[in-house]
Amino acid sequence: MKLSELSLEPGEKFDGAELERRFDRGMTGRGIEICYDEDDQRYLRLFSSETGPYADDVTGGQFTYIGEGRTGDQTLTAGNKYLANAIEAPLPIFFFHRGSGDGKWEYQGKVEVLRCEKGPFDSSDRDVFRFTLQRRRDARERVDPVEAGADLASPERTESTRSRVIRNTQQALDLKERYSFTCQVCGARRRRAVDQGYAEAHHLKPLGKPHEGPDVRSNLLVLCPDHHADFDYGTIAVDPDTLVISHAYEQSLDGTTLHLREDHELDGTYLEYHNRNIAQF
Repeated sequence: MKLSELSLEPGEKFDGAELERRFDRGMTGRGIEICYDEDDQRYLRLFSSETGPYADDVTGGQFTYIGEGRTGDQTLTAGNKYLANAIEAPLPIFFFHRGSGDGKWEYQGKVEVLRCEKGPFDSSDRDVFRFTLQRRRDARERVDPVEAGADLASPERTESTRSRVIRNTQQALDLKERYSFTCQVCGARRRRAVDQGYAEAHHLKPLGKPHEGPDVRSNLLVLCPDHHADFDYGTIAVDPDTLVISHAYEQSLDGTTLHLREDHELDGTYLEYHNRNIAQF
């Protein structure tokens, strides 16, 4: 799936299988999912449920959304970190909500992050992250002429520039092809079509701020979507010397060895960086 080819209409409803077909990836069960398309462009999927653990206010153009972490104080890691970083480094964020009497997730459009606050916002005295989100109007949505009237006057405009990391997508594709689109962790090979494999490229030392990792093959792994998410969430680590895998909860993988081709020179310093700065155990 390429984000540029993804077509979603606000109001559409999806179950888990339908979401996987549309996005080419299943649900992790987290409220904030870190995802990548086939060009390795990062995007987020946010899920809010009236029957969930948080009383998110999802009404109006702006609303509040509570970060992930159900017990203890929440930390600025994994999905919370990426959502907070989106204030300064925007990326596509797709928002889904499920009512108390509905078994499906309703797509409510893309959102942007305006603010992030941390504190005990209720009687539990538990520190959580409260994000202020704003819905972005999709060009395909019907515009209410009365509501839009206030926008007819010419607004004050300012010029701004935005920088983004340019990825070498051909380099990632070449590496995926070398591994025949199989995951270096589990060996699974997903398919985009009958005759097309699917895998994702992961930078051990992430690109952009604050990590400033390089877009080089020695910093890349070829992974299935599930284990790509595990690297992002820090639930997996790899010993730089032995390539032995440590997994926080998947016992069948804990103690196995990362598959590495002889012609793939992986730099151990990037594994060390991941283990020290991203892995959560």
